[in-house]
Amino acid sequence: MERQEELKENEVTFNQLVRENHQRIYSLLRKMVRSHEEADDLTQETFLKVYKNLSKFRNQSQPGTWIYRIAVNTAINYLRREKLHQFLSLESAYSIREEVSNYPSEESREILRRAIGKLPPRQQVALTLRIYQELSFKEIAAIMECTENAAKVNFSHAVNNLRLSLRKAGVNFESL
Repeated sequence: MERQEELKENEVTFNQLVRENHQRIYSLLRKMVRSHEEADDLTQETFLKVYKNLSKFRNQSQPGTWIYRIAVNTAINYLRREKLHQFLSLESAYSIREEVSNYPSEESREILRRAIGKLPPRQQVALTLRIYQELSFKEIAAIMECTENAAKVNFSHAVNNLRLSLRKAGVNFESL
C-alpha cells in the first residue's frame, strides 16, 4: 500500500515539474539543436530521465536546476553523437563560407544557429544558457557542474570562437 502511495505522489510531483519546466527546457534545447523535432525529442528524453530518477533527487539544488542539468547533459550527449555522425557523413558537409554576407533575418538566425552548433558542447551550453536563457554564471556553473570561473571561461571562449567563425564566413555580427 505504501508503494502505491509513493508512486502516486511521484506522479503528482512529476506532473507538476513538467508543467513548471517544460517550456523552459524546450526553449533551451531548441537553441542547442537545429530543428523543432530534435528539441521535442530531447525534451521528452529529458523528462523521461527526470521521471526515472525522481526518487534520486536529493534537494541539494532547486528542482529546476536539476532538470536543466539533465537537459544539458542529454543535449551534450546528443550533440556528440550528431557531430560524429556528421563527421562520418560526407553528404552532410556544408560550408557556411558559401553564403553571401547580406542575409534576410531568418537566414541570419540559421547561420548563427549553425555556427553555434559547431562550438564544442560545453561552450555551446554556456553560451546558450547565458544569452538565450539569461542565467547568471553562478546558475550556469550549477547546471554544468563546474566552477563559476569555468562557466565564464567557457562562455568567453564560445563568444570568441563564434565571432571568428562568423567572420570567416563573411557574416558581420558586431553585436556579439
